[in-house]
Amino acid sequence: MTSRSNSVIRRRGWLLAAGIVPIMALAPAASAEPPLISPISPGGDNYSGYAAVAPSFKVLAAQWKVPAVTCPPFGNLGGAVNGAINTILTGGSVLRVPGLLNHPGAALGTLMIPHVGPWIGVVGMGPGGDRTLIQTGTVVACDNGVPHYSGFFETPSFGNQAGMPVPDADAPGNGWESPPTVPGDDIAATVTWDGHTTYRMTVADTTQGWHYGATFENSVIPTAALAVSESIPYNVPTYTPITFTNVTADGRPLAAYNPQSLSIAAPRITPTPITGDSFTIPSP
Repeated sequence: MTSRSNSVIRRRGWLLAAGIVPIMALAPAASAEPPLISPISPGGDNYSGYAAVAPSFKVLAAQWKVPAVTCPPFGNLGGAVNGAINTILTGGSVLRVPGLLNHPGAALGTLMIPHVGPWIGVVGMGPGGDRTLIQTGTVVACDNGVPHYSGFFETPSFGNQAGMPVPDADAPGNGWESPPTVPGDDIAATVTWDGHTTYRMTVADTTQGWHYGATFENSVIPTAALAVSESIPYNVPTYTPITFTNVTADGRPLAAYNPQSLSIAAPRITPTPITGDSFTIPSP
C-alpha cells in the first residue's frame, strides 16, 4: 500500500491511501431469515445496482468503466457537512451498518468522505446468522476536494468487520492507488467460489494493463450476488454514469435471476432496468 498524511479512514479503522472501502447496509446484524430468502434486504440505501439470490453462486463477473468524479467544494469540510445532513435526514445510514458500530471512528470517517465505488461481490451466511461479503472493484474517494482513484479487495464480516483476503504476491495489497486507474479505464472483475471454503477475487484495469488477485478462506455459502455502485446518501460526489456490462453469475446473465433493484436513498439514484447482463447507474 502507499501512504500519505491525509489517509482516509477505512471502515475497520485502518488507514488506506487508496481511499474508502465499500460499506455493507444490506441487512440487520441478526435475522431469522433462511439464507436463501436472502442475506440482503431492500433497505440497502448506500447502493445503486442489482442483487440476486440463489442456492449458491460459483462465478460472478462484470465489467464497467471508471467514472469521472468531481468532488464537492469546501474540501473535507463539505464532506463533514453533508455527512451531518445524512445523519440528520436518514438517522445515519452508515451508522446503522452492522460491524461499523464496533468501530465508530471508522464509521464517522466513512460517513463524511464523499465517495463512489462500483464493485461486485457475493454474500454468504455463516453460523449464528452472521454474514460475510466477498467483494472487489474500484472506488473514488474525495480528500480535500481531490478525487483519489483506486482498486481494492475486501472480505468483511457484517458482525464485527473481521476478515481479510490474502493478495497475490504480485499485488500491491488489498487497496491501491498505484498502479493507477483513471476515468474512462475499462475494468473487469470476478469473484469465484470453489464450492468448499476458497474464494478468489480478481480485478483488472485492461486499459492500464494491470491485473491482480486475492484469496479468501471462509466456510460460508454464497447465496447472494451483487453488482452495485456505492455512495453515502446526501454525500454523493458528482460522477459520470456507470454502465455495468457482461454481468453474469455462473455463466448466466444476472437478469435471469430476477434480481432486486437497489437505490441510493438521496439523491435518489436508481439503476436503469437490467437488460440481460447490462444496466446503467445514472449521475446523481
